[in-house]
Amino acid sequence: MTPNVVSLPKPDKKPGRSARKAPPAARMSKQQALGAAILGLVAVVLIALSLAHLAYGIELVTRSPQWEAWAMAIGIDLGFVALELAKITANQRTMKSIAHSLNVAILATLVGSAVLNAFAFMAGATGWMAYPACVMGLAIPAMIYVLAKNATAMWINR
Repeated sequence: MTPNVVSLPKPDKKPGRSARKAPPAARMSKQQALGAAILGLVAVVLIALSLAHLAYGIELVTRSPQWEAWAMAIGIDLGFVALELAKITANQRTMKSIAHSLNVAILATLVGSAVLNAFAFMAGATGWMAYPACVMGLAIPAMIYVLAKNATAMWINR
């Protein structure tokens, strides 16, 4: 009888040899890295604009001191970016326990930011120009959200 066992060649394990590089699909492409960086940069610029308008909107509504308005603005705008980052990076077990409160907090901070940004944009507008100013104020937090979410996802899923 002839055995049906086939000898397989042994892998070459020479000392000092580096591990094989991952295939191109497993590495982040330069284009994806550049795209994520550009999205992130635009989000940072819009966050700076939003923080200034949000702080002004908080001052208009609450008549609070400027430092308190800025602290609240930072908490709101950077809060929704941090909440979305937590949502993207959390494992499944954690997401099961925090998903509802996370989604409610993201929605609340986005709405709060949008409304207060709209107040600030509309403060200097007169007549019918108040309407496009309001739309711009409402759009900025939505743009920050989309830019930050996509930049983070592109970077993490490289």
